[in-house]
Amino acid sequence: MSERQIPALHLPKSPLIFVLAQVRFAPVLSMEEKIPDIQDSLRKNGFPRLSIREIETTEHDVSGNIKVESRKQWEFIDKEKRVSVLIDTSFIVFQVTQYKVFEDFLSAFKRILELFAYHAEPSLTERVGLRYIDLITPREDQELKNYLSPSLRGFSIQVGDKREVFRSESVTQTGTNSRFIHRYAEANQGYGFPPDLQPIALAFDRNLNLKSPFGLIDMDHFMHIDDDFSVGKITDDLSSLHDYHTKAFAASVTETAMKEWRTE
Repeated sequence: MSERQIPALHLPKSPLIFVLAQVRFAPVLSMEEKIPDIQDSLRKNGFPRLSIREIETTEHDVSGNIKVESRKQWEFIDKEKRVSVLIDTSFIVFQVTQYKVFEDFLSAFKRILELFAYHAEPSLTERVGLRYIDLITPREDQELKNYLSPSLRGFSIQVGDKREVFRSESVTQTGTNSRFIHRYAEANQGYGFPPDLQPIALAFDRNLNLKSPFGLIDMDHFMHIDDDFSVGKITDDLSSLHDYHTKAFAASVTETAMKEWRTE
């Protein structure tokens, strides 16, 4: 693994609620045949739970007719429901709701990738991504605006306006083949988790059904690759993606927020 270029953020009261790493690879159409061996290895390494999903996709053929296809996904979950491994015929996702430092997260994913590569034998890596979700909820004596960079929250027409819902998204080119997507959403109440990641099988420390104002920072950094599937190369790529996350988060929030989250 490459060394971190930016110091770690130590936030005892971190707003971080969810992290995932995804690796897309050239499809392995025989994946279902390999699942029993993968499941046996993961079960012996702390993932006793298994959930099988049927995913439907639609596409139009050359005649304009709608074609519906279904495929399976397999999710392996730890006993406490805080970590899971989601496998499809063309990707593997490692996701957690309990996170300390990036190095621990990456080491755990590396072990999973080694097990997966041994049984599934993927040939080519096509895409590597790293995504972080932070849920910002102000203390009773604070307002949401005190936690977030003004540039993140857009504009208001006049003082005193009460914002109900707001969303923004920006896409930044961080390299020839890499992009960083920064999404922000806020609401007076609602479910504090991105819709595209639902349903979620994992447990959280916090109640995500919120009846007071909240902000959701969703950061996704990924790179497109066309190379042999290599666990070492993948973990190095994830390390390089991570540093930009740290900078983007720091730019998204205020020093007031950082001071509160650093408090033991």
